[in-house]
Amino acid sequence: MESFSCWKSDLTAIILLYLLAIASYVLFRYSYTLSLLVSAAVFLLFLVETLSWAVVSKLLPRSNASNVMARVRPTDKRLRRVVLTANYDSARSSPLGRPLLARAYRVLYLISFISITLIVVLGVVGLLASLTKVDSRSIYMLWLATIPFPSYLLLFLLVMLTGEIRGDYTAGANDNASGLGVMLSVISSIADNPLEHTDVWAVATGRGSAGGRGMVALLHRHHRQLKDAFIINIDHVGLGKTRIITREGVMLGFRCSWKLRRLARGAADKSKGLDVGKGKCRVKKSDAMVARARGYRSMTIGGLAGGTYPGWKNADDTNDSIDRESLDHSVRLLHLLLDEIDALP
Repeated sequence: MESFSCWKSDLTAIILLYLLAIASYVLFRYSYTLSLLVSAAVFLLFLVETLSWAVVSKLLPRSNASNVMARVRPTDKRLRRVVLTANYDSARSSPLGRPLLARAYRVLYLISFISITLIVVLGVVGLLASLTKVDSRSIYMLWLATIPFPSYLLLFLLVMLTGEIRGDYTAGANDNASGLGVMLSVISSIADNPLEHTDVWAVATGRGSAGGRGMVALLHRHHRQLKDAFIINIDHVGLGKTRIITREGVMLGFRCSWKLRRLARGAADKSKGLDVGKGKCRVKKSDAMVARARGYRSMTIGGLAGGTYPGWKNADDTNDSIDRESLDHSVRLLHLLLDEIDALP
């Protein structure tokens, strides 16, 4: 076990930034310059927080958490390393976890980013208008015309806040006991039959709901050992069709490692009856996304349904919803992928 400390949720920082964006809109009536400075700062901080680089989150209260690790050494000379990851914490239930809102989450989030951007534009226009002696009434009318943008941010943050305050921690059957169970199944099998040239790590990461901070802690502590590793994240594999997640991230998105994707596709093609396609998931900062954002070779194996992860932030994410066949598909795919990696020259 490896301990670290961090905050419990990454949404708290986003909610604070929405509040600051609304405050910058109100400040426009008193100081164009101050409004522009605050909104521009919110814009930049919102971007880095969304991309998993914590700045505002670091100001939040911390508590201790742990990553739980296992390792199976190869039988012969080590030529490469694979890290299997699965976050083991559960998220709070939220209105955003309802199926329709979960499918629309990326669009809703993008609208919030556009709203912040337009508040920045409002500050720029106000400042330029004041310097060019534009009539103050015209500027006031422009301010009134842009009220839908802070109003949307207020509505969205209230929905997020409802989940953060009133939501209970879910049972987490698919998010992400399913990924953890698959990882344990694979690593226990590898322990009985080690690979020839591949050192395999299995890491149950903590604080996935805090923006993948368990993965951040792992990469920080073992950056030299993991520099050239293949990182395979296992997420929400208890429902839906098993997919190679090619793009992750709620806003801009990060593409998975091209080499890992090719190896996984090749492994699946060699197996009869294993239907594995590709997909995108844009609702969470997964361990693979966090690693990819920092330049590591990573990819997620996940189960998609309707363009999102079933059970994400949903109170109905219980054991009776899990499909055993989906779990078995993921286990088979991972074994085939590990064999494919081990056979690399």
